[in-house]
Amino acid sequence: MLMQKPSKAKQASIMAMSAALYAIFFFLSWSVTLPGFTLLYLPIILLGVFPFWFGWSGLVGSMVGGFIGGAFVEGLGLLGVFEIVVAVLIYMLNWALIPQKAEDGKGRGIFTLLGVYALSLFAGTSYILWQYTVLPQLFTATEALPILATTYALNLPIVMIACPALLRAISPKLKSWGIYSGNLWEWNRNRSKN
Repeated sequence: MLMQKPSKAKQASIMAMSAALYAIFFFLSWSVTLPGFTLLYLPIILLGVFPFWFGWSGLVGSMVGGFIGGAFVEGLGLLGVFEIVVAVLIYMLNWALIPQKAEDGKGRGIFTLLGVYALSLFAGTSYILWQYTVLPQLFTATEALPILATTYALNLPIVMIACPALLRAISPKLKSWGIYSGNLWEWNRNRSKN
């Protein structure tokens, strides 16, 4: 199915909606927290589905939402830029590594999908905890390892259950509306055809 390039208004709407949802999910995550660090990371759900649905517009919205979450929810001010790095890292790993049609939940595709989700969550969680052992030094390296294990164990079931279910339930509708982006390679192929 050939996707048409969304209009500038549609792209701006997707960015705004993505940023708002990301910030809301970040705020809801604050219920399970350490001082200055969110253990429960509900935006991982959005980072698992937005790449397929919204492409670059979803990435920009996630970056804005990540900054809002870091700056205002975690209270880091300008150091909320570190949450932008987490959003880009997880988003791009998911968008680039999950193969086309993996979200249909059939055969080996589901195992690839789950494997990439596990990898991207680990990469994002590892990065942010490493960052917080350097600037601002919220944790020491010895404190960060148990926090990494706890954060990963808490969020992994969420991403493994919610993301594939959302992709299967919502992707067909978004495709019919002409919004669906697909993985990075699918998006690039469709863009070059336009």
